[in-house]
Amino acid sequence: MNAVTKTVAVFDVDKVRADFPILQRQVHGNPLVYLDNAATSHKPVQVIETLDRYYREYNSNIHRGVHTLSEEATAAYESARGKIRKFINATSDKEIILTRGTTESINLVAQSWGRSTLKAEDEIIVSQMEHHSNIVPWQLLCEQTGAVLKVVPFNDAGELLFDEYEKLLGPRTRLVAMVHISNALGTINPVKQVIDLAHKYNAMVLIDGAQSIPHAAIDVQALDTDFLLCSPYKFYGPHAGLLYGKLPLLERFGRYKVRPAHDLWETGTPAFEAMAGVTAAINHIAWIGAEFGDPADQAPLSGRRGQLRAGLKAITRYETELVRLLLDGVDQISGVQVRGITDRARLNERTSIVSFTMDFATPDEAAEHLGNDGIQVWSGDFYAPNAIDALGLTEKGGVLRTGLMSYNTADEVQRLLASLKALAASKS
Repeated sequence: MNAVTKTVAVFDVDKVRADFPILQRQVHGNPLVYLDNAATSHKPVQVIETLDRYYREYNSNIHRGVHTLSEEATAAYESARGKIRKFINATSDKEIILTRGTTESINLVAQSWGRSTLKAEDEIIVSQMEHHSNIVPWQLLCEQTGAVLKVVPFNDAGELLFDEYEKLLGPRTRLVAMVHISNALGTINPVKQVIDLAHKYNAMVLIDGAQSIPHAAIDVQALDTDFLLCSPYKFYGPHAGLLYGKLPLLERFGRYKVRPAHDLWETGTPAFEAMAGVTAAINHIAWIGAEFGDPADQAPLSGRRGQLRAGLKAITRYETELVRLLLDGVDQISGVQVRGITDRARLNERTSIVSFTMDFATPDEAAEHLGNDGIQVWSGDFYAPNAIDALGLTEKGGVLRTGLMSYNTADEVQRLLASLKALAASKS
């Protein structure tokens, strides 16, 4: 059966889960329900085996030696760079900088591009929903250069106030640094419109894709963003970071032209062993596309790139149904309020991060109760204190956050709801 006539397969979550050994664990005598995926996702056996093979067979530093192990390690590292280029549709491997995390990537841009570009009274725009890692580096840069930081607010539903963003743009705007998806509310920001409008003012744009790349098909050429960064550990991979930059920008701020642009940005010893596992993580998404993807989602792309897009879309469709189930269930529990977009007709404007508060318990109390039932969630402000403060929730301990992933199930959502209902009943 060819790709044109193939029908869309039902998303077989049991088949997906079979690749994740940790999901067989029990916690406090209960089967593990892991809903902290917005912090870090679990790793399929293919990633685990790749890292094991790396350490067993060719563990060595890269780009430093001509011996066999170094050459094999270098080949695995550069293979990951090429795989990532295809994953986000960059134009060249030279546009992919491999780092140790999203925060390091942001600091790298701030202290290279930013320090060499910004002057007193230049302006940087961020949103009120940013993670600290996309606020503090710009605050420090403003202190160092005399630049001014401006903040775009959001409304009670967690939606960026685009009109206010447009008002902040001006002839002194040099950079817009904005999150694609809020790690506290799950809101999907209209980053294409953000980028296009910023470019009309000749401003650079940096997009924090840490929460979007596990759930959305990112195309940096279509977005036309100047910088984009993310972390593989949020899409089934090891702990490392990725930074995309348009090649002319990277080359402009590389002083030593005898080396490729990406080498100039990858200082010190990189997370080379982690990058071997990134390739396996991306392959896992492509496998989901091949198994459960809609052939229409691949067109007009072909091969692995098409499978990746189909895989991410299949994951998103499945996760959206879990979100719908969770929202419907929460509606039946008195005293629970979901923060962010809840309109079922607008679920395409949010991702599978669902945060809520409870009248009958603080977020920490609820997280502890759920944890005793084997359900792993996160409570607090998730290093996005400005967002939590804007919602008036700082003094109440923030929110309780669930982050759903492709290996979560409807039964796990029901277990979460049942545990919350039991907590509510115990407080009545």
